[in-house]
Amino acid sequence: MWMMILAVLSTLLLFWHKLSFPIEKRKNTEMYTLIIPARNEEENLKRLLPTLLSKRPQREVIVVDDDSEDETRKVVESFGVKVVDNPPLPPGWMGKSWACYNGAKAAKGKTLIFLDADTWFSDGGAERLVKAFDGEETVMTVHPYHEMRSFWEKFSGVFHLVVMASSGLTTVCKEKLGTKGGFGPCLVIGTDTYWKLGGHEAIRGEIVEHLAFTRLASSRGLKTKAYSGYGVLNMRMYDADLRQVIQGWAKSFSTGAKTASPIMTLANVLWLTAVISFFGKPYCPWVVGLYWVCDFSVCVVQDLEGNR
Repeated sequence: MWMMILAVLSTLLLFWHKLSFPIEKRKNTEMYTLIIPARNEEENLKRLLPTLLSKRPQREVIVVDDDSEDETRKVVESFGVKVVDNPPLPPGWMGKSWACYNGAKAAKGKTLIFLDADTWFSDGGAERLVKAFDGEETVMTVHPYHEMRSFWEKFSGVFHLVVMASSGLTTVCKEKLGTKGGFGPCLVIGTDTYWKLGGHEAIRGEIVEHLAFTRLASSRGLKTKAYSGYGVLNMRMYDADLRQVIQGWAKSFSTGAKTASPIMTLANVLWLTAVISFFGKPYCPWVVGLYWVCDFSVCVVQDLEGNR
């Protein structure tokens, strides 16, 4: 009984606020630039770039080739997209931040969209993204909608929730905690605002670069917004491979522990313990419980992202 109460209460406390993508706010007539850092991403780019092909004159797409050893450049050029070669990495810089920084220097748009190569847009998603952006003096991040097609991929729903909870953006106490989090796969910012903040150079040594960038913007008094990408931007973490899912667990829990406050880390541990213990009783709590918490996590993810 107590585990049930703890499981319900911890779930409500951690996942009270939804992150549904907003209704379109403005009509965009200015050029915007999508900047995609890429290192050995030929397969992912074959999925992403077709969702960005457009005759709209206000859309610019730049792929920053970060010394790829595969056919990344060839794939990008086959779609008629601009390629920028990333210069050698200077001391003190993380690779992704350096690639984003050099992509921004080549961009012509009034708005910059930094995008991971392993994502892809829904129909009209790029336009919806830009229309939802408030403009200068704002930083917006988007967590792509997580497609889970296989049985094993449902296990990744657990650490998908851990990432969301660690940000503090869904917790019932987010205002009191003063939470100003963000997500890494997609960051949208006005070009002038980007350079006023110092670009990626200002957070060049940070591992979780866009979370750090969001916190930097907040410390300078800028508005920060974070949303789920359901109906706009998608990702598929691990293509049905159990080993990749297990590796992803380790990486996500490690990242969450590094970026979350001690309070949010403790809350995550209590939530996982309570939910697994509740679903697993009375037989094989860490086996049956893990299965049910994964299925439960999928339902919570869908609810948070406005898909229910």
